[in-house]
Parts: sequence; C-alpha cells; structure tokens
Amino acid sequence: MSHKDDEFSIDQELEAPLKTVRYPGFDLNIMAMELVTEAKLAGNKAVVKLRPVAAPPQVREQLEKDISAAVRKATGVAEVELHLPQPAPAKERRGPQPIPGVKWVVPVASGKGGVGKSTLAVNLAVGLKALGLSVGILDLDLYGPSIPLMLGASQARPGAAGDKIAPVEAHGLKVMSVGFLIKSGQALIWRGPLVMKAVRQLLHEVAWAPLDVLVLDLPPGTGDVQITMAQEVPISGAVVVTTPQDVALLDAVKGVDMFKSVGAPVLGIVENMSYFACPDCGSRHEIFGHGSVEPLCARLGVPYLGEIPLDPVVRRLADEGRPAVEAAPEQAKPYLDLARQVLASLQQGARAEVH
Repeated sequence: MSHKDDEFSIDQELEAPLKTVRYPGFDLNIMAMELVTEAKLAGNKAVVKLRPVAAPPQVREQLEKDISAAVRKATGVAEVELHLPQPAPAKERRGPQPIPGVKWVVPVASGKGGVGKSTLAVNLAVGLKALGLSVGILDLDLYGPSIPLMLGASQARPGAAGDKIAPVEAHGLKVMSVGFLIKSGQALIWRGPLVMKAVRQLLHEVAWAPLDVLVLDLPPGTGDVQITMAQEVPISGAVVVTTPQDVALLDAVKGVDMFKSVGAPVLGIVENMSYFACPDCGSRHEIFGHGSVEPLCARLGVPYLGEIPLDPVVRRLADEGRPAVEAAPEQAKPYLDLARQVLASLQQGARAEVH
C-alpha cells in the first residue's frame, strides 16, 4: 500500500526506513525535510526519488550511501535505484536581486559580539509588527544562532512551500534560522564557500513573501556573511548596534564603513546597554560609559537612534522566548521608539526613490 497526497507517493514499507536517514550535517531526516518525492517497491527493487538538491559531492555520496543502506536493511531488496537530480543551473545574475514580495530588507549589525544585537533585532522585528507591518526575521548568525531560543521556537522545524522552504511562524513573525536545522549545542563547521551558499539559500530559497520588512540578524564583524548578504540583496537600510565603551565604538565604525563601502544606506546607530537603572533605588549607573555614541554618529554622518538601557527583565524574557515588546510594556518603550524611527526612515527612503 502507498501513502499519497498531492505531491508525494511513498510506499508505507519505505517510509519508516527513510525517516532514519538524516541529511548530512543536520538534525532533520530527509522525510521531515520533504526531500523524498517518490519511494516505490517493484519486485526485488526499490526506487527512491528526491527533489533536486544543491549539495557538495561528499554530501550527495553520503545521502546515497545512507538511503541505500537503510532501504536494504528494512526491505531486503537486492537493488536500490536512487534518483538524486542536480538543480537546474542558476541563471547568471548581475548585482543584488530583490527578494520577491519583500518590500524592505533591514540588516541589524554590530562590529563586535556581546552588545545585545540579537535581542535588539528580535524586539525591533516585533516592534515593527506592532506598528502594523508584516515582518520576518532571518538569523544569519550561522555560527551562533540564537533567534529560535529568543522567540520560544527552538523545537519548531521549517516545512516546504512548493520548491521553497516554509519559514517557522512565531510571535506573528516569519522566522528562519540554521538553528532550526541542527542539534542544540552542535557546532557548525563551515568554511567560506559553504557559508556564502547558505546565505544565498536563506535569502532566496525561503518563502518570505509577502512581507513589508525582513530583518536580518547578522553575526558580529565584517566577514563572509556580511559580504555575501550585500552582494545578494538590495539593502533598504542598516541598523548598527554598539555599547558606549570605546572598544565597541571602534568596531561600530567598521560596521558603518562596511555598509557605506557597498553603497547601502545606514539608518543609524543604536546605543545599547546605555545605562542600568537600579530597581531598588532608581539611580542610573552608566556601566559602559556614556555620551560617546551620539558625537560618533555626528562625526560619521549617520543618525543617532537613541539609547536602550541594560535591563535584566529583557534578558530574562529573551531566555524565556518572550520578546520584551510583547511581554513587558515598560521595557518595550525604547524598542517601539526605535521601530518608529526605522519605519519613518524606510518610508522616507521609499518616497525619495519615487521622486
């Protein structure tokens, strides 16, 4: 007997063994990833057909080996005929290509780690949604994906939408992250070419549309991910995150310079962890210093997007998968102010393009 739907035709005898085959390097099996389009038993032979897979030769070889071994062990067939087609050659592209159905792309970047960039990216995205926009967030911090945890979606898995990946839905956002595809705590050991390929696929092979804004949570620094992103999609405006301390400011300058060097507009710099307000006495403690970010913005010719305090409530809510913008009205205020500034700048940029 066969299980059939509009798209797949899988013999029941083959469904279980195919569920034991994990895609190399990921925690998902090939059935969960909806890679198998047909699996049939024909006498003493099994025929397994997969979607076109853009993968390195060693990954394809491992898939063929694992599928054949799993099917032979479960069914005892003498022959496994495997169809693993190559995707059609990509058409030659020149320059960044818009993501169909996505109006604005907003990277959130930092020159160094530990400045609260991902927390800010999540709350900016939820803040933009609170303003009535349709919003997605893409976790491009491939080596340290934290967006699934911060949105309470660590156990979620993306599905399929035709020939594209269907993003996870969380807190009214469309969400995609490598963190959905690997085991918790598993290190991602990818070099430049694989990183660049992954960025392209996450941008162009996910069913993002329709969206007003796609927020990109970038890794710290100015490496392969940032360069590939700038080459792949038109950037509507970047938000750079820093703390007031000098070492972070030096790296923030590099972040601004990177976007300017690729002709991408910078919406401004956010002064994160600007101060700590003591919940007991109400006094303000400027742990990382204060007053240096706004003059830096003036010197660089980019807007100052304001200050966001260091707040243990925001940290706790992030660990619980609850964005502060939704869960804590008092803590939400600076993020909503930021979202309003970002939206105003995007709308102003759109009007300037029309004229």
